[in-house]
Amino acid sequence: MLKALSIQRSILVAHGALALCLGAALLLLSAAMTNLVFEAVAVVMAVLLASAALMLGALADWVAAWGEGTKHLQRAAFYLLSGLAFATAGAFLGVYAPISLQWLILFAAIHALTFGLFGILIAIRAKRHGWERRLTFLFGAMSVVFSGAMAGLARQLENRPASGLLGLYFLFVGMKLLFLAWNLQRRITTGETVPGPASGHGVPFGLPSLPEAVKHL
Repeated sequence: MLKALSIQRSILVAHGALALCLGAALLLLSAAMTNLVFEAVAVVMAVLLASAALMLGALADWVAAWGEGTKHLQRAAFYLLSGLAFATAGAFLGVYAPISLQWLILFAAIHALTFGLFGILIAIRAKRHGWERRLTFLFGAMSVVFSGAMAGLARQLENRPASGLLGLYFLFVGMKLLFLAWNLQRRITTGETVPGPASGHGVPFGLPSLPEAVKHL
């Protein structure tokens, strides 16, 4: 069980770091869009960075699957399939030319809404750990707000503000994932582990992680 929780923590840290790096890069690209040439180059770089982040997220999941080994086939299969999904999404972004920042915003909005509502549901159903429950609810509510903002503005935003909005969202996702990693590490250190197999986590698009330790707040 401790090994499984340690793998979850490592995945959270890896995906959180990727999300923070992607968010910071998108904000820098947004600041660099000072003319049409720089804007065109920055858009291509933003899409490629998102593709690379998904690929690295897939690699992290496959390493986690290897770490689980054959003794925990259910968790290993989950990480393998999750990595395959991330790799497929990354390859799609990398090779599909018409992808724009507006499309990335729509994808991020769907992700934010899904995991935001999931987080709110978890917080409502939790029966203990008050401060963790409230923080989980706050993260979920903020994800829903991000989702609404991104969905409402996706078709209206030009490339520069779109890149900035995506950057802010990924920074938020990265901080959320790193908080979950810290909380999981705290539980491992104090011996407050949670029984049951890992049942979910996310990608830099944050595709945020909700490990079993968070589900049983």
